[in-house]
Amino acid sequence: MNIDRKYLIACASVFVVILLAVLSFLFLKHFTSKQPAKAQTQEVPTFTPHKVKRSSERGIYITSWSAQSKRKMDYIKNIMKTRGLNTIVVDVNYLLDPYLIPLAKQHKLSRDIKVTAAPALSRLTEDFHKEGFIVTARIVCFKDDHLVIARPDLSVMLPGGVPYRDHKGGHWADPYSEEVRIYKELMAEMAALSGVDEVQFDYIRFPAEGKAKNAIFPFEIKDISRVDVICQFLKDVRTRLDKYNVSMALDIFGVVAWQSKTDIKTLGQDLKRMAKYLDVLSPMLYPSHFHAGYDGFANPGSEPYYFMNTGVKKSLEIISGETTVLAPWIQGFNMSSPNYGPSYITAQIKACRDAGVHRFLIWNARNVYDTVPVRVGN
Repeated sequence: MNIDRKYLIACASVFVVILLAVLSFLFLKHFTSKQPAKAQTQEVPTFTPHKVKRSSERGIYITSWSAQSKRKMDYIKNIMKTRGLNTIVVDVNYLLDPYLIPLAKQHKLSRDIKVTAAPALSRLTEDFHKEGFIVTARIVCFKDDHLVIARPDLSVMLPGGVPYRDHKGGHWADPYSEEVRIYKELMAEMAALSGVDEVQFDYIRFPAEGKAKNAIFPFEIKDISRVDVICQFLKDVRTRLDKYNVSMALDIFGVVAWQSKTDIKTLGQDLKRMAKYLDVLSPMLYPSHFHAGYDGFANPGSEPYYFMNTGVKKSLEIISGETTVLAPWIQGFNMSSPNYGPSYITAQIKACRDAGVHRFLIWNARNVYDTVPVRVGN
């Protein structure tokens, strides 16, 4: 009987222990379920510097919005494969700003800031690389609504304390500001860490539209020219990107190839001085963007071969002796071009090849490339 009593007591003790364990588990589960969810971190891939530097060859442009649409991406990939193209130029500002704008708001930007890859851009790059494509990250530089809205103190201004706006209503950040230039350096580094093959800068100039002649640059240093500022920026970015072995490219106005002294001084773009920091130079030689009467043509938009061929030749003459290669932007849209169509694009590509240049990029802001001839890249 004593043994039975001890046995029952032992069993009861075990039962109580098990019951307490179960109740504790249920309590903890209930309690932790009421706690705020921890922010989930996205895995950032480890970046390995490219063994071979790759730069744009034959490609098209897409927006960040197109890049996030499966339907659009299926269309773009089909265009590239059927047209013999191998380079995709994608806008990345919208993919990188969410990481950098908070830094710009909270801190004075410095070169000591560490950045990492952007998951969305990393995934996009990996996807295109699997298809065998070259990926170029297009970074819009000094025309920057997001940065100026976040940091109004970095804006180009007008008399009376009004922010400068170009003819499309866009804000511009002051290229003289070291913080502005560092912001773009950090953006370029994030793109490199995300695995892109090339970083391409656009709007890397001073504003020239609308009331730009009255513009005030709060950070201007009187003894430093606009050309000096742009070249210093390119030098700093080149230094930052060298360790990643990515290519560095630059878009310029097509008219800059004619290198008038007024354009050089106003825009801050001196091709010869800029070229030594670049792997690729991409003049935007869209025929329709030359004004009526330019070089004696009543409607330059009707002359795809002439303006492309002449602009390419002039660009080559200017950068002669530099290692920079040319990959001109070709007009892939209709604007004051009554003869626009597949033959219009073919004429521009032929104009490049006749001048000894076999690289080209086709621009269409809506990313519609149906007029690009089949196998045009071959």
